[in-house]
Amino acid sequence: MKQQNSVIKKSNNLINAKYRLTAIQQYVLHNVISQIHINDADFKKYELNIQSIAENHDIDTKNAYRYIKKAALDLNKLQIIIGDTKRGLALTWFTSVLYDSTRGSLLIDFHKDLKPYLLQLKSYFTQYEHQNIKRFKCVHSLRFYEFLKQKQNLGKGEDFYIELTIAEIRSMLCFSDTEYKKTNDMKRFVIEPALKEINEQTDLKILDTQFLKVGRSIDSIYIKAEPKLEPKAKKSKANPKLVSQQDSESTSPKKIMNFSSLIKNSNSQRSDEKQPITKESDLQKRAVEIVGQIFKSKATSSFKHSHESDFDAMKRIKAEITTEEIANHFQNKLKELGIVFNEERSEES
Repeated sequence: MKQQNSVIKKSNNLINAKYRLTAIQQYVLHNVISQIHINDADFKKYELNIQSIAENHDIDTKNAYRYIKKAALDLNKLQIIIGDTKRGLALTWFTSVLYDSTRGSLLIDFHKDLKPYLLQLKSYFTQYEHQNIKRFKCVHSLRFYEFLKQKQNLGKGEDFYIELTIAEIRSMLCFSDTEYKKTNDMKRFVIEPALKEINEQTDLKILDTQFLKVGRSIDSIYIKAEPKLEPKAKKSKANPKLVSQQDSESTSPKKIMNFSSLIKNSNSQRSDEKQPITKESDLQKRAVEIVGQIFKSKATSSFKHSHESDFDAMKRIKAEITTEEIANHFQNKLKELGIVFNEERSEES
């Protein structure tokens, strides 16, 4: 059996993929991933010891072989979709599983098309200690943990946050139309149990959870967290403004104006008021620049909430940028999309 690595490392595209696994399927998958090492250029055959997995994950040893074998065989046929409805890749996790009851082991091959998402990762990836996910019992804890770890670097050792729409959660976790039709049921049976386990068992502390509404319906969830280990000295900073868009705002054609008008009006307002140069006015200027860059680069679809117009998305983003940290979050997301600011281009040249 290949020696396990303590670190799990995945492409962010894989973390945001559409798939759904049971707890035991997750144990099997991540015990295989943990055997991948940083310098591996190709997949190998990965051996799993049934007894070791059972002991590490508190699986009933009497039935462990049957449960774990079935989970591995399921991963040989369960589909994962990387991408979106317009362009994506559909494949299975494994391509072969050789089982041997006399040895109590499994020999597994990864699907070759997963190489770009698990091997030789240099950028746009997330990594975490395998021990943090070993005791999860809630099947959704792992996904929310990975969503959080994906954004942890934005906090630079301090607190950070993620915001996911309910539509995004339903899509990535592969819920059917009949499952959790009431958002309160998803909150009670999916989100809250997952965050409870993350808070109790991992290196992250959940600081705040807010369910944001559009009109009367919950549209998205805001989760604020911080690393438990070796936090840096905290600075006093304001909470981001969480703006819920009302049904009365916006989508009527009479009320929609173009983005350049929004940016122009913001600039002229500051000019008319003849504000002194302060950190606040500098931040407002930066917010306008970020909104303008999103608009010019035609990247609004990457920032919009469901049922939100492009113009409403720009207004919301501009209102949310109340600290340098939040501005960094949006600028980093632009960088992930390959969009570089003017000042960064000049520095590179």
